[in-house]
Amino acid sequence: MSDSSAPVPVAADSDAAEEGLPKDRPKGIGRRIVSGFLSYGVIILVVYYLLEDLAGAATTQAAFAAITPAQVALFTVLGVVNLATNWPPIAIALPGLRIREAAVTNTASAALSNTVPEGGAVATGLNFAMLRSWGFALSDITSEVVVTGTWSQMTKYLLLGLSMVAVFLQGWGPEWIGWAALAVCVLYAAAVVVLALILRSEPLAQRLGRLSDRVWGWLTGLVRHRKAAHLAEALPKFRAMMVALLAFCWGRLTAAMLVSQLTAAAVLGIACRVQGLDQPTISWAVILVAWGGATLASLIIPVPGGIGVAEVVLTAILGFGLPASDQAAVLAAVLLYRLATFLVPIPIGLVSYLYWRKSKAWRRPVDSRRVHLAAQSLA
Repeated sequence: MSDSSAPVPVAADSDAAEEGLPKDRPKGIGRRIVSGFLSYGVIILVVYYLLEDLAGAATTQAAFAAITPAQVALFTVLGVVNLATNWPPIAIALPGLRIREAAVTNTASAALSNTVPEGGAVATGLNFAMLRSWGFALSDITSEVVVTGTWSQMTKYLLLGLSMVAVFLQGWGPEWIGWAALAVCVLYAAAVVVLALILRSEPLAQRLGRLSDRVWGWLTGLVRHRKAAHLAEALPKFRAMMVALLAFCWGRLTAAMLVSQLTAAAVLGIACRVQGLDQPTISWAVILVAWGGATLASLIIPVPGGIGVAEVVLTAILGFGLPASDQAAVLAAVLLYRLATFLVPIPIGLVSYLYWRKSKAWRRPVDSRRVHLAAQSLA
């Protein structure tokens, strides 16, 4: 387990190495977040006109009119609660990390992801810099990022597949929804099998990597742009990063991740309910499909925070088959959800980032908080 001793005080004039910061720590991130935050007037206008074109001017205006100050206050609080559910999985996957440290790195990274182009990559760099400055080793941080990222995606698409099956059985959706549900479930099952095989055996991971390299080379050769994927080396490394940590905490991590993802979906459901869209109008299964569909669309079309993409997908799915009289309530629910999950993290993350830059109280020497897990195997 990690060293639990108190943080080592650092003098104000210490250089980057003494502070525990990597030499290539992110620069100008505060400026990027502030710039992104100040540009939200433009972003809100873009989304407004996008939704106006999708739903119609009268519907959009009615949606904004349906949002009350009390609802804004409620969903601001729900946004903070939703953010807080992200912290336990991070702390579980990086033993020794305190919840308050997980909160700072997660909120700052979320703000960055929501405000700048390619924010996910920049946010990952910031996440590494923060954790390094608190004494964690690069290998332990990498394992945490890989494990939580994989578990997050697996949890999201499990919920999406199950909810698509549920709405098909309910008779909701277009004619092709059953085939889509089947495709998602088959792909998810295949991904689980492949992941299990990789984790079970290193030689098998190497063989799968070599096979994947050959298939990738063949596919890229078809378009005359052959490019090596190097999965024969990458998959065993991926396995090594995951296997010991998952053997140590997979149960707790799975439970915490389910709570985190279901909380986000619940925020969308509460938004529908406060706008008068009850269970017979929009079921919880449909809400889960809309949430999962928006997540998938934001992954395929990587814009900061899924801006524009998420709103269109959520509005289209939640409003499917509903009369025109309900469309304003659907749009209002989507806007409240995006307030909680998209806008609320930005100012919180900016404060977290500035605190990390200015405060020396949590700084520790580099690699002073190594994670030591008991030797275990998933085999």
